[in-house]
Amino acid sequence: MPTNAVVRSVAVDPDRPERTYVAGPAGVFRSDDAGLTWEEADVALDGEPVALALDPFNPQTVFVVMTDGSLWKSVDGAAKWQLVWPAGGPAE
Repeated sequence: MPTNAVVRSVAVDPDRPERTYVAGPAGVFRSDDAGLTWEEADVALDGEPVALALDPFNPQTVFVVMTDGSLWKSVDGAAKWQLVWPAGGPAE
């Protein structure tokens, strides 16, 4: 994650607290070591993320809302994304 990145949204995996997601103008990033290192997790997303959330019953499922209002979903911890709304399709 860029050192000067603006963060608009943060989500922490309740089952694995060392796994954290952040979203902002620079994209979506995931850390598996409590924020020591970050990896980009939005390669297939189109646009700028403004909010993210985890499914409380399955934290591997991540939802991201973009500035254009589109909703994206990942069921594998932000490795692959699918456009949910408007009428979606797979993205990798």
